[in-house]
Amino acid sequence: MYKKNNQINIIKNTHGAIIVEFVFVIFIMTIFIKTLISVSNYYSNVGKLDRISYSLAGIVRERTRLYNNDRILTQEQVNQIKQLADNMLLNSGNPVHNLAINIETLHFNQTESSAVTSKSIDNTKSLSFNVGTCEPNRPLNELAQLSTFSNAGRWIPLYQVTLCLSSAPGSGTLFAPIKSSSITIER
Repeated sequence: MYKKNNQINIIKNTHGAIIVEFVFVIFIMTIFIKTLISVSNYYSNVGKLDRISYSLAGIVRERTRLYNNDRILTQEQVNQIKQLADNMLLNSGNPVHNLAINIETLHFNQTESSAVTSKSIDNTKSLSFNVGTCEPNRPLNELAQLSTFSNAGRWIPLYQVTLCLSSAPGSGTLFAPIKSSSITIER
């Protein structure tokens, strides 16, 4: 009627229960670690794109010194900037075939008044160039209020560089595409 159980007998008669539990625990820990690595890689790539877009915005801003006072952006210059972005991203260990770039410029017509109502966009010089499919969260013409009136008597042009990485390497469809925009004014 009464069965005597002692600790040694219980451990010996588990019939593989500890092994099964161990497999489940290792499986859950592996999934958890893989998720942590994917999240950290995603945010690392977000930071890299932020730094690259800010650097490229600085290059577009200083373009007049690089291209002999040429204030108008061309598709050839955008292609060169895209190659530079590819090299910067490649040096960080990411594939560049998923990288797209959009560069927008916003110039204003000459005016004598610093009143905001006198600010008008010059559509002949305000351009948008793409290499790949990439659109900013807000187009630059919606951000015209960021331009200030300079001491030289003109509204300062704005530039926006947007980089898009369609999917982070190794994450598959786990995360949304990465998009980074940087806005700067001309010197």
